Amino acid sequence: MSTRRSALLRLARAGAIVAVPAWPQAGRGAGREPTVEPMPATGRPTSRAFAFALIGDLPYTDGDEASLAAMLAQTDADALRLVLHVGDIKASREPCSDALYERRAALLARSAHPLVLLPGDNEWTDCHRDAAGGFDPIERLGALRARFWSDPGPLGTGGPAARGALAFERQAGLPENVRWRIGGVRFVAAHVVGSHNGRKGYPGARAEFDARTARNRQWLAETLRLALRERADALVIAFHAEPDWQPRASSGFADWIAVLRETAEAFRRPILLLHGDAHRFTVDRPLRDAHGETYGHVLRVQSFGWPFSASWVRIAYDPELPGRFHVSTREVAGPRP
Repeated sequence: MSTRRSALLRLARAGAIVAVPAWPQAGRGAGREPTVEPMPATGRPTSRAFAFALIGDLPYTDGDEASLAAMLAQTDADALRLVLHVGDIKASREPCSDALYERRAALLARSAHPLVLLPGDNEWTDCHRDAAGGFDPIERLGALRARFWSDPGPLGTGGPAARGALAFERQAGLPENVRWRIGGVRFVAAHVVGSHNGRKGYPGARAEFDARTARNRQWLAETLRLALRERADALVIAFHAEPDWQPRASSGFADWIAVLRETAEAFRRPILLLHGDAHRFTVDRPLRDAHGETYGHVLRVQSFGWPFSASWVRIAYDPELPGRFHVSTREVAGPRP
């Protein structure tokens, strides 16, 4: 195990918090990197404060399902508004079978909190691989939409009630693209996955990629206008892939980075980018403008993932705190599978 991974596990076990500095007024270029510190006393939260869980890239094995079940039991006991799973509910070498989808869906549905699931690449773009069963990725994407995103509300036992309470919406034609609101914070999720964002590798990939890219751009643009009209205090953008933050045109992420830059230019209040894919808990500010300057008001949090299947990220928001968001880690006690 690398030194970095060992350090991350120590942080998770300690319940460490990432102290986010105050958002610079200029919104760009003035922010310093967040530092990892022991959990400070943050004072009494305001009535508008809330917290949610960030998880992703699990379960990756049958045994890993027990880790996720234990994790959901822990999040159930926490005072959270929702659980956000940023994709990959299976390993790339597991079969993309209906039976596996059904089992993982039943597990996620146990969450006592509303659970928002995003698509990952392992669930569909990689299903053409022999190890995953040699399925048609487009057909598998349709199966996922029918199983996980046909209901207007989020997953979990609290999902139906949350639909109205969170102003929960799905994009027509791409129901995995969702947006919702908690107090002064506007959330939006878009279908951006690993494996070159599904841009190549199987018949029909490029056409699917082009159509989805256009819909993602439309969805985020609509949400940006909504956030500005609402005068949202913060904007949270969730997706699966760890993109190339300085992408080549052929990477599959060039348009997505461009959209994020456009959003950062227009929305000068705190923006939180949440994703998984690389399985490394990370908090930093990787988004830069065309001149290479960091957007100081944009913070990225990357979730844990397998094999760190006992660790999850807790994100708390309080409009009275200088940095708005506090990012901390939790670890589920007990034996590993």
